Amino acid sequence: MIVSRTDKMPTSALGVLADYAKDPNPETALVLVATKIAKNTRLYKAVDKLGGAYEYKAPAKREYPAKVVDLFERRGKRVGRDAAEVLVRAVGYDLRRLSIEIEKVVAFAGDKTTLSRHDIEEVMSTTAPTSIFDFLNALGARSARESLRLLAALLADGESIFGINAMAVRHVRNLLSVRALLDRGGVGVSQMARELRMADWQAKTLVRQADRFSESELVDALRTAAEGETQMKTSRDARLVFERWVLSICND
Repeated sequence: MIVSRTDKMPTSALGVLADYAKDPNPETALVLVATKIAKNTRLYKAVDKLGGAYEYKAPAKREYPAKVVDLFERRGKRVGRDAAEVLVRAVGYDLRRLSIEIEKVVAFAGDKTTLSRHDIEEVMSTTAPTSIFDFLNALGARSARESLRLLAALLADGESIFGINAMAVRHVRNLLSVRALLDRGGVGVSQMARELRMADWQAKTLVRQADRFSESELVDALRTAAEGETQMKTSRDARLVFERWVLSICND
């Protein structure tokens, strides 16, 4: 039996579970799932005493490619880090979705044991939904046409215009940080990645995109983004407001 959201249960119910954990039914498997639970509670101490307390922390973003490599290995497939990075860029930092997409790749691969970056790209191009990261890359490339096309696809898939806006603004902030480091000079990609707490491949992508902007353009993009966010909250057509902002920072 699996009991979810244990941390949301009332104190009295937690006490009952703590008492049960002291003398559990040996023929029953009970799994308690919580987002967060203090280690000084009766329940945690009782479960921990039985050796049944496990803590899972999501990987840091820079660790996701290595995690993908490991997930493929568990399924009998070998992939290089570059191929894993392609999958992470396409799917994002969601282990459940990554696992689903890995299963698709494995199914397409058949008996092939070593998969290349091309194998991943081929499968993702035919099976993966539009990714927010595709949109952000188009925005960073200053391609208005591609940005608007991908935006429409994301919205059709049920994404929130406000969530997309938040990710876009964050991306512009990252571009501004990279632009500042580039202008400072003498900063390599690896050092840049460490300073910005991201993977090397992310820093490389941002460097390519930041080269298309001046610092003043990115500062102006953030200023107009703040104005646009206020308008989006009061406008009858938040999408139109956001699209105008996208057009303002693209150049094709």
